[in-house]
Amino acid sequence: MEIEFTKMHGCGNDFIMIDNRKGVLKDIPLHDFVKKLCERKFNIGANGLMLVENSSVTDFRMRYFNADGSEGEMCGNGARCIAKYAWVNGIVSKKMMSFETLDGNYRAKVLDNGQVEIYFPEVMIKDVCLQQKLLYKGKPLIYHYGSVGVPHTVYFSEDIEEMNDTDFKNLGRSIRYDKAFSRGTNVNGVRVLNQNEIAVRTYERGVEEETLACGSGATASAIISSLLHYTKPPIHVKTRGGYVIIDFKICSELVEFITLTGNAEIVFEGTVIYKTS
Repeated sequence: MEIEFTKMHGCGNDFIMIDNRKGVLKDIPLHDFVKKLCERKFNIGANGLMLVENSSVTDFRMRYFNADGSEGEMCGNGARCIAKYAWVNGIVSKKMMSFETLDGNYRAKVLDNGQVEIYFPEVMIKDVCLQQKLLYKGKPLIYHYGSVGVPHTVYFSEDIEEMNDTDFKNLGRSIRYDKAFSRGTNVNGVRVLNQNEIAVRTYERGVEEETLACGSGATASAIISSLLHYTKPPIHVKTRGGYVIIDFKICSELVEFITLTGNAEIVFEGTVIYKTS
C-alpha cells in the first residue's frame, strides 16, 4: 500500500510525519512499521515517527514512536514539528493550538518567523532529584534527574563537547540502563557556557544513540542548571543541530511558564510503498 508522509526536523532531530486521522494505518502493526521506516540507508530514516490522530478534547492527538518502535510519552522537538505540520496542512486553523499526548495535553504556537513555541506543564521542584550518585567504571558520577514529559538524567562536564562519539555513547548507554532508573532514562551531558547559555549532548532512550538535539532534554538541562544556580532563564541551549531557547519561572515549590522555542523544518514530502505481507 502507498502511504503519504512528510519528513521534518527540529535542530537535526528528524521525524516522519503521517496524517492518520482517517485510519490509514489501522491494519498495520505499528511497532514493525515504525522500525522499518526509521531505518537509515534501507528506508526513509529518522529518529522517530509521529502520527496525527483525532482527539475529542484537543485540536488533535499526537502519537510519537521512537526509532525502535516503542511509543513515547512526549517529544519536544517532535512536538514543534507536528505543530508546524498541523498548521501547514490545515489540520488546525489557528497558529495557537492544543494537542493530546500520552503525557497529557500540551499547547503550541507557530510564530511569525516560522519557529514554534511549545508550552510545558509545571514541574514540581520536589520531583527533581539533585546531587545523586552512581558508579561508572568504578568511579562516582554526580547526576541530577527530572521529568519534563519523559525522564531525563543530567550531568555536568567541562569536556562534554570534546568527548568522542563512542565514549559519549558508551557513557549514555550505561546510565540509560542503570538499575537506578526503572523506566530507563534519557541522558544529557551539559557544559555551562555562561549565565544564559549551555551546551547539551543527549543520548536518547528508544533511539539508543546520540541525536543531534533533544527538545525535552534541552528543557530538563536548562531547568536543572538554574535550580543549581548555574544559569538564569531565558537560556539558549546549544545542541549539535542548532539552538533552542528555554524559558521558565522558578517559584518556591514549582517551575512554571515553561516554554521551548526553536525551528521546525519540512525537508521533503513523498509516498512510501509499504508491503503488508
